[in-house]
Amino acid sequence: MRNLLWVVAFAIVAVSCSKNEVILKPVDLDGKVIVINQGNFTEHSASISIYDEQRNDIQNRVFESANGVSIGATIISGVVSPSKHAYLVCNNPDKIEIIDSRTAKQASEPMTQGLASPRAVAISGNRIYVSNWDYSYVVTPSGFWEFNKSYVAVYDLSTKALIKKVLVGTDAEGLLIVGSKLFVAVKEGVRVLDLTGDNLNSTALIRAAGVTGGAKNLVSDKNGKVWASFPDKGLVQIDPVTQTAVKSVEVPVDFMDGYIVSDGNKVYTYNTVFNASYMPIEAGIYAVDVATGGVNKIFSGTYFYGVGVSPKTGNIITAEVSFTSNSVMKIVGTDGQLKGSATAGIGTCRYLFF
Repeated sequence: MRNLLWVVAFAIVAVSCSKNEVILKPVDLDGKVIVINQGNFTEHSASISIYDEQRNDIQNRVFESANGVSIGATIISGVVSPSKHAYLVCNNPDKIEIIDSRTAKQASEPMTQGLASPRAVAISGNRIYVSNWDYSYVVTPSGFWEFNKSYVAVYDLSTKALIKKVLVGTDAEGLLIVGSKLFVAVKEGVRVLDLTGDNLNSTALIRAAGVTGGAKNLVSDKNGKVWASFPDKGLVQIDPVTQTAVKSVEVPVDFMDGYIVSDGNKVYTYNTVFNASYMPIEAGIYAVDVATGGVNKIFSGTYFYGVGVSPKTGNIITAEVSFTSNSVMKIVGTDGQLKGSATAGIGTCRYLFF
């Protein structure tokens, strides 16, 4: 999901879309991959697809098939809960759709209370945490909007009731829970909140020396270290115990979304290079070794908008994205070789694994 200014730019360019045929048959998400198709911001054309890794088979517009209605929003992120429900973060309008993995049906009414341009969701214990930009903004000298009253909304997992909101900084994005700490990517760096007793007191604001720009997304590796994406630099490794930056790695990272994933041994980033007319000309998927910090470009294309890595097969998933027609998903082996492809939906961007 792009900065709001770029979202508007995309909306002007992407004024039409095509629809996949609704497949009216039972859906079982368990053991599959939910493919999030963000859709076009102005058209509410988001959808989800289900990819079967074993069969290399994809089923599109699954939400419509199971529920008889479209999601009617833009989907920008999501997470799978311990109970194997998918929490899909939507905006325009702001809501979180909750999907039962056994049926692909809505598990409850969408969450809407306390949301204002939600960005990411994390779940731990009996709590749901959602980062929000809020609607308040300031305009920088370069003309960008900055959402300087971003907050994390806290909910009861059982009742979905809003418990509190906590201000965290500017342009809040990715969330990561490590033990009793919630790490939040913000423009100022990585904010750390203490989750004990729902206090959410800030215990640290982490930024590596010499690293400019804001943090965007967060993952952890096999050693329990936290990795944050800073598109101006690359990646920063953080010790969650001392709450300090350990090292930084220069690697191309998407300059606004900054999305990253990890299989424990490597952190994967993606990046698309645009020309002066904001047309994509080259894209890449990069792997960073968590032990050595070594960087390897493993796959190339034209326009990538996300990356995923399967915990079952180790395969990397991305897509040649389109916001006016169906995107083409790419399945890439650990050796960087293309293993398969599948037609997904509009604006394919995220991959949730069950």
